[in-house]
Amino acid sequence: MADDHPIFREGLARLIQRYQPEADVDQAATIEEVLTLAGAGPVSNTFILDLMFATGNLEASLPDLRRSFSRTSIIIVSMVNDLDTATRIMNADADGFICKSLPPHEIVAAVAAVRGGDAVLQLEASGLPANEADTSLAGLTQRQLDVLLLLSRRLSNKEIGLELDISPFTARIHVSVVLKALGVTTRAGAAAKAIARGVCQ
Repeated sequence: MADDHPIFREGLARLIQRYQPEADVDQAATIEEVLTLAGAGPVSNTFILDLMFATGNLEASLPDLRRSFSRTSIIIVSMVNDLDTATRIMNADADGFICKSLPPHEIVAAVAAVRGGDAVLQLEASGLPANEADTSLAGLTQRQLDVLLLLSRRLSNKEIGLELDISPFTARIHVSVVLKALGVTTRAGAAAKAIARGVCQ
């Protein structure tokens, strides 16, 4: 995670680790530190990067970063909310572009969606509070909400079955029902919706 504003960087790191306790988050304050950290140790599965640094613009470094880390999710979290800029960054092979002005729960949800395999460009807030359950969530049973909670923690059907003392087959049925009820096609999409609505708090 890289941002030259330490308060924002530390705050976002804490948010990420709140929802992904197992995450190991390295922090950088400059583009140079990003490249140094990226080249040291095991390959990171996600980069969460600001676009503008005091020492320069990250955009010029994106092609090299993508070539060197073809399987790593690259997410830009920036105060820039210009659609042309965001689209250009996405076309440079970033996986996500998220505006810093979004509510914290929506930033985390967008990051979760990218980590789950979705491409996300979000410049404006949805306007929904973190704890507001939409009609699709209201229609879920308690068992289905339990499944959704475990989905948001990235558990497999087998792991969900063990947690809830049900068979993996039954877990798979519940997962299918949850995806259909939420109007999403992927587990990552369901997890992102759960985070945005505060289900996993």
